[in-house]
Amino acid sequence: MLAFVAVAFLLVSRQAGAWGVPYFSFASAHGSPCTNGITGYTCSPLTLDDVEFFGDIDLPADAAVVTSRYHATHDYELEAQLEVPPAAAAKALEQLRSAYGSCRRAARPPMPTAGLQQVCVIASGDGADASGELPSRIVSVGTGLREDGTRVIGLAVSSR
Repeated sequence: MLAFVAVAFLLVSRQAGAWGVPYFSFASAHGSPCTNGITGYTCSPLTLDDVEFFGDIDLPADAAVVTSRYHATHDYELEAQLEVPPAAAAKALEQLRSAYGSCRRAARPPMPTAGLQQVCVIASGDGADASGELPSRIVSVGTGLREDGTRVIGLAVSSR
C-alpha cells in the first residue's frame, strides 16, 4: 500500500507543473524551464526558440541568449538580451526591422547603449494605428554593434 501511494505521489508531482499547479516546475514546448505561480507562470532562462516564439520573430540560428525572462498571467512580458556574431549581424537587423518596424530617433532603448555603434531603437507607438485600433502589444527593441561587429539586442515585448 505504501509503495502504491509513493508511486502515485511521484507520478502526480512529476506532472503537477504541466497541469498548472502553483510552485511546481515544467519545461516549455521549446525546452525552457518554467515555474507556475498563483496566477501564471515564469520561464527563465529562455532558449532561443522560446525567445523567437514569444517575441514573434525569426533570428539567426547562431544568436545567443545572454539573459531572458518570460512571465505570463492574463498578460505577458518578455525581456531578453541577445548577441549575434558579426557574420549574421546585418541579417539580424533586417529581421528585427521586418518583425517590428523601422528605427525611431526619439525612442528610448531597453538596454544600455554605451560603447555601441549604429544604435537602432524600434518601439511601438503609444497611439492607434492607421485603422484606429490600439496595437495588441508594446514593443521596445534596442540594438547596436560592438567594436568587434557583434550585434547586441535588447528586446522587451509585452501585451497591452
